[in-house]
Amino acid sequence: MDNFIIRNKSGLFCQPGGFSIDPNRKSEKAVISHAHADHAIPSNTEVWCTYETKAIMEARYGDKLRSKFHIIPYNQTFMINDVKIMFVPAGHILGSAQVVMDYNSTRYCYTGDFKVKADESCQGFELVECDVLITETTFADPAYSHPEDDTEISKLLEYNNHNIVIGAYSVGKAQRINKLINKYLPQRSVMVHPETAIYHRVYEDSGMKPGIWTHYNYQKFRSAHSHVLIVPPRVMSTYNSTPGIVTTFATGWLNPPIKSHFKFHISDHADWNDIIWLVEKSGASKVLTVHGDGRVLKQHLKISRPDINISSL
Repeated sequence: MDNFIIRNKSGLFCQPGGFSIDPNRKSEKAVISHAHADHAIPSNTEVWCTYETKAIMEARYGDKLRSKFHIIPYNQTFMINDVKIMFVPAGHILGSAQVVMDYNSTRYCYTGDFKVKADESCQGFELVECDVLITETTFADPAYSHPEDDTEISKLLEYNNHNIVIGAYSVGKAQRINKLINKYLPQRSVMVHPETAIYHRVYEDSGMKPGIWTHYNYQKFRSAHSHVLIVPPRVMSTYNSTPGIVTTFATGWLNPPIKSHFKFHISDHADWNDIIWLVEKSGASKVLTVHGDGRVLKQHLKISRPDINISSL
């Protein structure tokens, strides 16, 4: 069906199922892939998601949430009207899911935001074979080949005589960085900003511990040069001119949008090679692009895989 999923004022809408996927405004029925704020808004009437996604949304929105939740474990099917649905790990953050939909003998897979690379801070990506692949295209450009984690973490070794402040999104990126520093730089102690610590505790309560960390304490942070402080991006500018401190912003973008002392390429999205791999391995005969600029991917597939029908949603 060319009109199985369409765009309306709320974003993506599954017509046979009568539900929105990651709506950007209040919807009667919302299937939510993960708990980042640009995918998970409060006050939908009914929500289908994973347990961890609900937990993160509760921590963020509190009393504003006001939704009836249907908590669905990974790889368990459920029905909304005539559409059979299943959540499969997307590897993006804790609780993130690909939304697999079966209808009229056709399988559709909406990746949501996804990451193929191994990440000990969340459930690992699982490949889904499908007829129609609906994929994010945040980094769908050959310029993006994300470096290995150990390569990026090793950059911190250049600043042994400094405390380091890392700007990172509070959900997903912060917990991943905490785990990586514990793993590769055990001599460094990790402190966490209060806004981020809220989500560290959600991870711990969900059984996916982000590693060893302590709450931020100014006196302790300034008393030695062995600390790494993880803060929300908006807080970074506070430290840019402080003697003895270097700052960096963890991002997949080649040109970081926030000023810092050095580049630190840690991404929670698939890069170009991962997206090409997924298109090939999924076996999809049709690809729909969302969440990014899919033009380069379209041009590439029209030459390399003319048998695949590709368009944007």
